[in-house]
Amino acid sequence: MLGLRLRDEFLGPQMPGTTIMLRRPDNTGSTQQSPDRILSITYPTADVQVALRAISAERAGHPIVLLGERGRGKSHIMSVMHHAIESPDRVETWAKEWGERLSIGALQNLVLQRGFRAISEPVHNQEYPLLWELLFDRHPKGELFRGRFQQIGYPYPPRSLIEEMLTVQPVALILDEFQKWFDGLRDEPGPEGIKYRTWAENFIQNLSEISKERPDLLILVISVLNNNTEAFRQVHRVGPVLIDFRGPTAKQDRQKLVIYRLFENRENIPTSDIRHLTAPYAAERYRLLFSHLPESERGRVAEEVVACWPFSPELLELLEDQILMAEAAQQNRDLIRILAQVYRARGEEVPIITPADFLVDDDSCGVQSLLDSISASAHHERLREIARRNLETIEAAGTVIPHARELVSALWVRSMSPWSNAGGTRQELHLDITRREFIDDNAFQSEIVQLIENSINIHGEESPEGRLRFGIEENPRSRVRATARNDRFWQPGPASVAGQVRYPGKDIEHIRNTLRHILVPADREPPSRVIVLGPDWVNNPWSDIDETDRPGHWERPVLILVPDPLQISEGRIQELGVWLARHVSSRRNTVRFLLPELGSKGLYRDAELLFCARCSYLTSIAWKNDPKYRALKDEFDKPLREALKKRFDRFAILKSWDYRNPEQCIFEVERINAQGEQIPSAVEKRITEDLFDPEAFQELLMQRAGESFLVGKLLDELVEPPPAETREAIPYLGDTRIYEEILKAVARGKLVVNVGGTWVGRLPEHVDDGEALRYVRSKAFRSGLEMREVQLGLPSSVGGVTVTAPPAGTATIPSAQETSVLRETAPVSFGRAIQLPVGGPAVETEPSGVQKKTCLAEEPNTGINLCGYFEKWRLSAEHTLDKVKLEFQGLTVQQVKQILQRLPSFVRASLEVTYREEGKDDDRLSLGGDNF
Repeated sequence: MLGLRLRDEFLGPQMPGTTIMLRRPDNTGSTQQSPDRILSITYPTADVQVALRAISAERAGHPIVLLGERGRGKSHIMSVMHHAIESPDRVETWAKEWGERLSIGALQNLVLQRGFRAISEPVHNQEYPLLWELLFDRHPKGELFRGRFQQIGYPYPPRSLIEEMLTVQPVALILDEFQKWFDGLRDEPGPEGIKYRTWAENFIQNLSEISKERPDLLILVISVLNNNTEAFRQVHRVGPVLIDFRGPTAKQDRQKLVIYRLFENRENIPTSDIRHLTAPYAAERYRLLFSHLPESERGRVAEEVVACWPFSPELLELLEDQILMAEAAQQNRDLIRILAQVYRARGEEVPIITPADFLVDDDSCGVQSLLDSISASAHHERLREIARRNLETIEAAGTVIPHARELVSALWVRSMSPWSNAGGTRQELHLDITRREFIDDNAFQSEIVQLIENSINIHGEESPEGRLRFGIEENPRSRVRATARNDRFWQPGPASVAGQVRYPGKDIEHIRNTLRHILVPADREPPSRVIVLGPDWVNNPWSDIDETDRPGHWERPVLILVPDPLQISEGRIQELGVWLARHVSSRRNTVRFLLPELGSKGLYRDAELLFCARCSYLTSIAWKNDPKYRALKDEFDKPLREALKKRFDRFAILKSWDYRNPEQCIFEVERINAQGEQIPSAVEKRITEDLFDPEAFQELLMQRAGESFLVGKLLDELVEPPPAETREAIPYLGDTRIYEEILKAVARGKLVVNVGGTWVGRLPEHVDDGEALRYVRSKAFRSGLEMREVQLGLPSSVGGVTVTAPPAGTATIPSAQETSVLRETAPVSFGRAIQLPVGGPAVETEPSGVQKKTCLAEEPNTGINLCGYFEKWRLSAEHTLDKVKLEFQGLTVQQVKQILQRLPSFVRASLEVTYREEGKDDDRLSLGGDNF
């Protein structure tokens, strides 16, 4: 990109290591090679300039301490210092060239100290546990002074001996990894044991004092990791020159040194070209990470991107501060080689390299070098394998996540940090995948949500501002979501495939059960029976419904949840009319249909709702025995219950019934504002207050009272919708509430009821309807079978009629004359039993000129439909019938008894049954009774 070129050493098939070592046994150490080698890859950072001034002719005469963690470049600067002592002319020339290029006067005018011999050694390898042995080995007169030291017999060389040796040849003693060397020293036990640590403390103190007091004899340079160890304190006593790699410009200096080390022409690429190339990334960096800073800081934030190019500042910081500086990092850590490898793989493809370019499934992107640099243990290799498997799972599932590979890779790299801030925020990950174009926030949020839900090892998603990370252990929350997203686990089939547990149909079953739990509270019975239909509700609604919820067991209003949205046109709901005609043979007027809100998807075809149901099922049922999943139950239950509670906002109740053309049935459709367990009560309240017409009911009630109906017979009529040509259906409110409406009519004086042989009605002394209702309730309230046996009557008819009961076995049809005479008797008093007198033998007479006619229904039908035949035959309700014959087939004795028990007490009828006995012909038995 932009013609940027790596140095030749990084272009070969075998990339060399770049870790700086002062000396090596094979003489390839940085101090054992030509000064041009180290100078060619050295950028004159502020730390380099401080180090060179500390050994220049202007130096103040103090020990020099390089303070910084591993990999900060201390060894590199020590190598430059070594060559500045050994080859001052060459280093001064190099400094002058850079000073002119960068307009730095201190470099142009640098004059180095001369006359010193540089003795440099990485002492952490413990080749010299006795530091004076290093001096004796490398000093030109070292052997001479070693002999004199041995003759003295002291445990360590006295200061006078060292000063005398340095007078012969001044020395610059450069000790890399000094802290590791010192911390590794131990005194041998016993008085005769070698006291390595004690003697080292004394000897270092002498060297420090010589360096300060006789700067013409000794330049002492050491490197330490931190300032809280005894190694640093031994030198700190004399006030050393401190080159602190934690200083305000240390990070920028380190970045410049690394980039210059990698590329041979980075300084030649115009800054304007880099700024243009990285503009989208720089703009997003400010918006996503630094929006809390004032606008005046935007330029500085953008310039940091330019300075670090072709790498992002976030990548360099992540590798240096979070990964390679970890305690687990190996000695062969090599930031430069890692960066060189990732640039070779990705440098020409992307405008700026971020953590997302360490592709988890591609070793050529520096992945293996990164792993080798971090730890010899298998932890990070396992972490990479887990991230790679998560990526494969996402790809296999066909989930659309455009930046899945980059996101997984960036998250994996960020998860390798051993510190508490391992992983990355959503803003950091958003920036990691930003290249030439901006990525919309909503699009990114959609991608990250999909990534989390399809990866079972991503942790930290609980908080929107939290840090996401890959973990060795599975994330229970992510596993639940990933399992819920996999449709194969929930499709019909066996519960186990190749040892893998599956949950066929459990999501739909859980939706239905949850709906019932929502609508039917555990502590009270709803006013209607709640039935949740399944996916095949149109063709086979009762196959997966409990027997007790099927139509044959309905004894009160029924609230049926329709799972799919339906088309409604002027009250016509074609699917519901056809469904009622096909699947409900009786009590059709007791049904209320609870309908889903407009615009909703089918209950069992809504992917998001199914996902919520699956998560809830796994945590509350399938995996509830595992504490880590049981702890998530409330979290996954809540979205499902909230979605279901508000999903149904309308209900439909039959208004006009057309059996022959059920698609033409008309329904009343009403909205309800209630949710959850309040819905059944709200539906019944709305029906009672808005749809139940008291006047229409009273009109029907008066008609049936005139016909002396029993309450049970009236209830049986109300549970079935009347034919469309007769009247509109009166909403069935339930037996008790209908009976309450009857008692209200009695209290208003519209009718009377016969309860156990006693007529009850409003009394003249009742001052208002309220008082009358209380009285009527106290006398006439019944339930169950007793309520069904209550007889209706009109006050006028009951008050002027004495019913004469003929002897058993005969039937009396009163003549018109007899009827008129009977109507003139005195009225009875309400509240007292009416004695029915017994008349004499009945004599059947037939008026002259009257012909008998017999009408027969075409086919067996329901009771309410048989009632319609009277209108078809043009028979009024007052018409007296000579004989009525009802024929039933295939009934049990118990069913016949139930029918007979519903006949009014004043009716006498004959009974004839036909049945079979084994080995005999048909038996016919006829019992005579009074006919009507």
